[in-house]
Amino acid sequence: MNISSYYYWDKMLSTEEIKKIHFLLNKHKKEKEALNLKAKVAKKTSTVYPIKIKFLKENLKEIFFNIIEANRDHYGYDIFNFTDEHELHYNIYKKGEEYEWHIDAEVSKASDIKLTVLINISDNFFSGGEFNLLKSNKPTLVSQLSEPGSMVLFNSFFLHKVNPVKKGTRKTLTIFVKGPAFK
Repeated sequence: MNISSYYYWDKMLSTEEIKKIHFLLNKHKKEKEALNLKAKVAKKTSTVYPIKIKFLKENLKEIFFNIIEANRDHYGYDIFNFTDEHELHYNIYKKGEEYEWHIDAEVSKASDIKLTVLINISDNFFSGGEFNLLKSNKPTLVSQLSEPGSMVLFNSFFLHKVNPVKKGTRKTLTIFVKGPAFK
């Protein structure tokens, strides 16, 4: 579904699929995010685990299909294929944790992050942690991402943020859709 500045899908993952993903994440996560992956400009207090796609690709096939289809139908970006070594981020936000306004950008000038995909894989109730996009001068609350199993896709160069979590733990997967550098 299209909401002017983003696309969203309800119930992309069932509760059972989220449980399977958590099992795989706990099995394959090794280290918290390296220092070079830390946000340099925006305040970011969540914990992030980089995870190679190969560990989750069977569980995310429909999601990759939807990303490719949405790009083809609505954005038209030249994007790279999702390979086994491509990393996604497993994000954990506990009470008080947040990620201030930022964009997702590639350090390399040979490629750029074109689209960002967020998937809510929270397995328990949380409050706060709302996701916001800033396409113009007024923030847009993306309420659809509050439901476990939901997914949003948006241009990576839009400013976005996660409000502080008030209660519980918010868990998401982030997939960065990359392609050749913008020209």
